[in-house]
Amino acid sequence: MSNDLLSDVLDLVHLTGALIFELDITGGWSIASNPTIEKFAPLLRPGTTNVITFHVVLEGECWVRFPSADWTAVPMGHAVVITHNQPHELCDRPGRKAVPFETVLGECSLQDVRRVRFDLGDGGTTRLLCGFLGCDRRAFDPLCASLPALFQVDLGERMQTLLPYAIANALDDSPGAAALRGHVAELLYLGAVRLYMRGLPQDASGWLAGLRDPAIGRALQALHAQPARHWSVGDLAAVAASSRSVIAARFAQMLGETPMHYLTRLRMSLAARQLTDSHKSIAAIADEVGYGSPAAFQHAFRRDFNMPPAAWRKNAAGGAQRSVDSR
Repeated sequence: MSNDLLSDVLDLVHLTGALIFELDITGGWSIASNPTIEKFAPLLRPGTTNVITFHVVLEGECWVRFPSADWTAVPMGHAVVITHNQPHELCDRPGRKAVPFETVLGECSLQDVRRVRFDLGDGGTTRLLCGFLGCDRRAFDPLCASLPALFQVDLGERMQTLLPYAIANALDDSPGAAALRGHVAELLYLGAVRLYMRGLPQDASGWLAGLRDPAIGRALQALHAQPARHWSVGDLAAVAASSRSVIAARFAQMLGETPMHYLTRLRMSLAARQLTDSHKSIAAIADEVGYGSPAAFQHAFRRDFNMPPAAWRKNAAGGAQRSVDSR
């Protein structure tokens, strides 16, 4: 693991940009979006269990809500992130009847959409940069669970400089553009998460709040750097320049679990990634994540993922084959 723990964890969950496009609408409008795994399957990495949606307001203003919930205004220069592939609605003004996103696309497939333009008569103009990403939240649920279902951030001057590049790549069809679009989507999402983390109140809990906390942040960095080490709470306290009682209490308060339980879940996440991406034996993976006994490793893995390691590997291989066959 590097010193950038957030980036490492996003890599662990297989964050992949699936789609990014520009939406330009003049006049009154309202759109209902339902970003399901099945709908985006041709664009997603095998093993994806969650679709993340973000909308950046480039011009005008939009409103967003979950069905039957309150509307939230999103001004120009802000991004709104929908974390857990929930259905949601977007509009220029609350009270309009929403049309499905598929109606907006018309005959254009998700793979081919670059810019969607509509002139619906008199009214203001709204320009959005819309992005969809996939991830496997099973691989590191503490991060996903620490994010609200919907959050909004002001991208600020630094992130704004990325937007012209993102828009240009959203519209580009030259060789290599598809990969760049995916990476740009990931960069925008990572930037939004970092801004959200910085804005957390001092008494916040969850993995992102723990990462920001000086003592817990050092402890988390140490665990991720050496997950196979036989850690004790005393070892973590020494690394964090704190006491055992403080580390234990802060872990419970911020992450809702003990340091050793967190370590076990981290090891299982790393093992799941190895099972998916490598041909190493289960015994070798068990040893690599700190289990001298393959039987103990298999028991812990089954407890966390409700299946043995061999079944996880078989499912991942089957998903990859289905992805190849569908192309």
